[in-house]
Amino acid sequence: MSKKPAKPGPNKAKSIVAQPLFRSRQEPAGKGKGSYRREAFQSRDWEASYFLAA
Repeated sequence: MSKKPAKPGPNKAKSIVAQPLFRSRQEPAGKGKGSYRREAFQSRDWEASYFLAA
């Protein structure tokens, strides 16, 4: 009887990096070209609001 190879379990590092916290994002320009904001208030700390909503 031959043994079947063990299936690999869930990869913890991969699951942590897949979270939205580690997604690449573009920082909005503070001054100069592309700095105009349509909304009156926009929170720069969106990560904190993400954790509060979850």
